[in-house]
Amino acid sequence: MITELVTNGCSYMQTYVEGNGHADLANRLNLKATDISISGSANSRIIRTTLKHSYETDNKCLYVLGMTFISREELPICRYDPGIYPTVHDIWEGAWTNPQNQHFGKNRWKDWTDNDTKHWVLFREKYESGTIVDRIENLMYQMLAMIDSLTSRGHNCIIYQQADKWWDGMMPDDYDRVQLLEHENIICNFKWCAVREQHLTGTPYVPGEEHIEAEMRHRMSGEHGWLNDYLETYIRKHELHL
Repeated sequence: MITELVTNGCSYMQTYVEGNGHADLANRLNLKATDISISGSANSRIIRTTLKHSYETDNKCLYVLGMTFISREELPICRYDPGIYPTVHDIWEGAWTNPQNQHFGKNRWKDWTDNDTKHWVLFREKYESGTIVDRIENLMYQMLAMIDSLTSRGHNCIIYQQADKWWDGMMPDDYDRVQLLEHENIICNFKWCAVREQHLTGTPYVPGEEHIEAEMRHRMSGEHGWLNDYLETYIRKHELHL
């Protein structure tokens, strides 16, 4: 029987957790609440750490996964220099970090500089151009493999996109390659964007983010009522918490 709700994601999920959104959702489902999110996370980190947590825990968990921007990536560039005194969490996360969007791990960069990050971003822009379908297909199979692993061991999960409208400009044939996104553990074929949907309902955003597209601004901590109503209804409908 599932006894714990575990959230994972990027800064969007962190803002939600800071306002105890995860605790509220867990209480509605009579579960214990835990969070393993880190701001700036790439989807690969969300998948990896979710699986790592699921193998290490003694509890059966419902993982609530708010996936992030498709273009985010990470690199294993952090070191474990004793002089830096890595925390238990640093060690658990490993050498991985996203040098473009993550402050986490920057004090442990190994032979890596801000200038390296600039070159890395330019390099990524070269191979990312025109490859969104391939990258979504890859993410799809990673998520499906994670779902199979979790459910085969008594866990479960609910997966959704936070703000990235990755499907814009896709051709009809492209959807044949990602049709397996139609899965009960993935909300609305991965096209339901939680932050954009909250924007449409008028959920307040964090002050000072006027420079960001309105639909992509972080929602204020504590303003999770509408989102949790939606998530609870979806979870109960598909019995993901049992």
